[in-house]
Amino acid sequence: MQKFIVFYKLFIWLFLALNTSLVYSQNTVLSDSTDSSLTPFRKGRWLTSLSGNISTTTQELKSANSKTISNEYGINLSSGKFFKERWLVGVTFQAQKQESKGELKIVSESFYIGPQFARYFSKTKDGSLFLNVSPGFILYRSLASINDIPDLRVEEDGNGFGTLISLGYSYVIRDLISLNIGFNLGHYWIGTDSINPDGIPESDNITISDFSFTFGFGVILDDFFF
Repeated sequence: MQKFIVFYKLFIWLFLALNTSLVYSQNTVLSDSTDSSLTPFRKGRWLTSLSGNISTTTQELKSANSKTISNEYGINLSSGKFFKERWLVGVTFQAQKQESKGELKIVSESFYIGPQFARYFSKTKDGSLFLNVSPGFILYRSLASINDIPDLRVEEDGNGFGTLISLGYSYVIRDLISLNIGFNLGHYWIGTDSINPDGIPESDNITISDFSFTFGFGVILDDFFF
């Protein structure tokens, strides 16, 4: 329930930011060439962004006197070029790690890479609501073990495909630095191979859905660093 309230507040904030940008654009009487000089997301410019997310969850079962702590970390790196005003194409990379500690310990890691296509909706110089879509390839690995039996462990390795969708707001400072806030929605299909405790190889197909809030910054340049 608490996550839903946070998501609802973020959605309202992004909606108001988009409306403010649209109203400003409609009330500003400028030619198309002037609009192009105002927006920081101009054709030919490069945008490189770095963002991250972190979360911690604690679950305690009183009757069994057990506690489970889950930590999740993520980092997103993307870079692309505006091939048209407020339209960007590039590449994105994401690394995620999730660790659950209790009677059963599970550690999973994933690495994702794929092309990205982004749309920035507002022409104003202060920033814009954006939508980013990226289909790509994912590598996955997990390790499960029981604390009381350290030798009993199950490892899984696999790869597959997925889609990463980002929605957020980018606030631009001096036509150069962007401060970004939003959320990522990822959905992945992965085929895994593992060896069970009896030493027998096994294969499986898993589906992962991930939702996370993100925050970060970007650099907008006329040339790609060199």
